Amino acid sequence: MRRSGIIRERRIPSDKSAELAQVLASLIDFSQITRIVEVGCGRGRLAIRLAGLVGAHGHVVGLDASKEVLGLAARDARAARVSNLTFEVGDARDLRLPDGAADLVICSSLLCSLKEVDAVVREMLRITRKGGVLVIAEPGGEQLCHDPDSRRFTYLSAKLNGAFVRGWGRRGVDQHVGLRVPGILLRHGVKEIAAEVVCQVFLMSDPRRTLEDVEGQLKTESTGLPESTMALVSRGGMKRKEVEQHQAMARRRLAGLKSSPKGVRQSGYVRVTSPLLVYAGRVPE
Repeated sequence: MRRSGIIRERRIPSDKSAELAQVLASLIDFSQITRIVEVGCGRGRLAIRLAGLVGAHGHVVGLDASKEVLGLAARDARAARVSNLTFEVGDARDLRLPDGAADLVICSSLLCSLKEVDAVVREMLRITRKGGVLVIAEPGGEQLCHDPDSRRFTYLSAKLNGAFVRGWGRRGVDQHVGLRVPGILLRHGVKEIAAEVVCQVFLMSDPRRTLEDVEGQLKTESTGLPESTMALVSRGGMKRKEVEQHQAMARRRLAGLKSSPKGVRQSGYVRVTSPLLVYAGRVPE
């Protein structure tokens, strides 16, 4: 894809960890931080970036309930030659760490998959030292999509996103819990709460994007849903045949890109990720 000389080149990343790390660097003086714990670290993408922010003077511990996922995270950390980072199995509702174990405790997109939100926040506060920082980054809205060439695809995308949220809701889980985080933190005595947002916009005709980047997005959109997710969206009110139609349309778009890459430059198709609301507050002395 050709780029205009007045528009800076930028490769849009496939996950939000890079943007989140940039936001955290603007909110927090990491030169004052030596011990970080990320609760629910998953594949460790953010933990690896946090290790870079804290530098050689600090250490990061990534906790997750899945031993298998932590194995993949450790592999990625070794590949990135990150030495000030360790991963441990841990339950967010019962963290096996002492009181005040960390200067900074963080979770990202964790509370939106759990029922016991207050219990997890209490545990995170317990392991944060007095005067330390607690960071919670959680979604606060639905993903948006508009395809000017297909009202049907736009409709199905919106319905799929809504069904996903409703499906989780029927399990007692709030996918938009980010909107409730400030009230929760204030109830627990957290002070000086600052807020930022991380949100990605995927415009297919964006001149800063490479064709490989666009293709990666479309591959993600056209990938079939696992049965567990299919059951979730079905519970949220979307029929299987509608999901299959949405995926078939996404596959056709991907095939169109491969057959005619220049067509991307004329596409107004845009997808906006769910806003990740980032809150950082000081734990009372």
